Amino acid sequence: MDSTYSIQLDLKGDRLQSNDDNPLFRVDETSDLPIWAQLRNRFAYLIRTGFFKPGEQLPSVRSIAAEAKINYNTVTKAYRDLELSGLAVSARGRGMFVQRNISSEESEEDAIDALLENCIRQYRSKGMTYREARERMLSIIDELERKARKAEEEKSEYGIVQ
Repeated sequence: MDSTYSIQLDLKGDRLQSNDDNPLFRVDETSDLPIWAQLRNRFAYLIRTGFFKPGEQLPSVRSIAAEAKINYNTVTKAYRDLELSGLAVSARGRGMFVQRNISSEESEEDAIDALLENCIRQYRSKGMTYREARERMLSIIDELERKARKAEEEKSEYGIVQ
């Protein structure tokens, strides 16, 4: 049983509802990153990729906290960090909005892609073919997924399932 938390905008975009097929945010319980950082990284990605447009209002802190079953302060901290990084701006009493003039410089995703390319080059320098490197990376991904599922199963044994 998968007990990861997820939230998604409905068709009107004005409220959140659960949808495991296409989550807006998912807490990775096996991650070393705190939940606020996971949320911040996810929203930063969604902003940089255009899911949230410049000037668009982000979901309310309360709705994210309630739907994802995470602490209100956790969401507040993530939003505060988005604001400090220049991706969002807070309008008192109105909510959080995507910054209108987001820099089109290299995104965090580009930086992560560069790390992945470096890993592939290192595999190649050890004599692996591209196919072997791909298979190795896929086996690592499969192992991470297996560990995540096992952690969720262990949580359910302790009655922690949300």
